[in-house]
Amino acid sequence: MSSQSFKCPACGGPNQPETGATRMACTYCGANLTIPERLRIKIIPKAEKTSAPPQKIDVIEVDASQVLRKAQPILTGAWNVYAYGTLARWVLPACLTLVVVILLICAALGLFPILWISNWISNR
Repeated sequence: MSSQSFKCPACGGPNQPETGATRMACTYCGANLTIPERLRIKIIPKAEKTSAPPQKIDVIEVDASQVLRKAQPILTGAWNVYAYGTLARWVLPACLTLVVVILLICAALGLFPILWISNWISNR
């Protein structure tokens, strides 16, 4: 075992630390290993020289308040559609149920206005 290797606690196999890593898998048993601080190999970044001057990048800065101000009418309309849909989902079935109940009560008591009109026409 070289000075740059360390033993796996699971199988005892020697492992070489990977460059730039703090954790690695054992090459013998596949166990997850944490590389000891003293054996960690740091990556040395390489600087590249460029001959061309850096290009200016066009950045469009957008103020968040302006974006929200422009989106507000759209969001308000969407919210209104949702609110009216929710209202219709609750009110329409309630109204239809009320109409059916009233018709059933009228049928049970014989109080249909159509019968009144037909009786009024026949009595003339």
